[in-house]
Amino acid sequence: MNAKRALGVVGVLIAVMVALTGCVKLNMSVKVNNEKSVDYEVVYAIQKSVLGDKTFDEFMESNGSGGEMDIPEGSTVVDYEDEKYKGKRITAANLDPAKLAESSSSENPFQLKKEGDFYVLTMGGVTGAGNGDPSASSMAKSMFDEASVKFTFPGKVVEAQGATVEGNTATFDMLSVEESVVQAKAEANAGVPMWIIWILVAVLVIAAAVVLLFVLLRRKSAQQTPALAGAAPYGRPADAPNPGAYPQQPTQSPQADWAGQGYTPGAPPAQAAAPTQVPQPPAQQFPTQQPPGQRRDDGQQSPPPPAPPA
Repeated sequence: MNAKRALGVVGVLIAVMVALTGCVKLNMSVKVNNEKSVDYEVVYAIQKSVLGDKTFDEFMESNGSGGEMDIPEGSTVVDYEDEKYKGKRITAANLDPAKLAESSSSENPFQLKKEGDFYVLTMGGVTGAGNGDPSASSMAKSMFDEASVKFTFPGKVVEAQGATVEGNTATFDMLSVEESVVQAKAEANAGVPMWIIWILVAVLVIAAAVVLLFVLLRRKSAQQTPALAGAAPYGRPADAPNPGAYPQQPTQSPQADWAGQGYTPGAPPAQAAAPTQVPQPPAQQFPTQQPPGQRRDDGQQSPPPPAPPA
């Protein structure tokens, strides 16, 4: 159901409810997906005190307005009820905006178009105000307890005269709007959410800190490497030889090495000298003692041993 069809229902009710005021609730919501698709919702309800024992459908039929509600093709209709009202909720997803315009009898039907990087949505007043007859407009408004139209866009709303704007949503209070047409303009692209921007900034800051720390550690390591190359291992004096290193050989020319060994290049080999005989001292002869009373080899008797001293 579009706004003007809803107004047609109200027009029939005016004939039997002239004395009643503030008994009708009409809230419309349009979410723009793109220029060829919108999500549409309308809540149309009447106060329970006015309905009495009748249902919403029975009340509408008894007042000759049962067939005035136009429901867009593909819409879903369910009963609506809150603490104060009873009525109908009509919803349609991915609805072609042209279908809303086709069912409107207003001089300013529902219209959605794209202008460059912006969406522009235009619609006539849902309460009948601004139809050229001030008294009829006043009577139509007096029947509504509340009437609002909410437009939601992919991007930020940049213009919506007479509306309350919150980010990408513009809400019109149709009881306070004097213009016959309401219009909202918004960015076609959602852009990058702020929370994503803050996350990206935090990631860049952390990455920069990591790179800086890496560079500083690398520079410090490069400065310490020359000193560590000549340092003795822990627990060994600096001048102690390194057991794992090869001994350093003195550098000398081949000629110096030949001269030190007694060899001259081009000379015949020398005869090996005979080993020098070292004279040995004569062996000392010790006399052989014979037992007393025995004869020596020369036939003489050995003298007796001397008596021990007293």
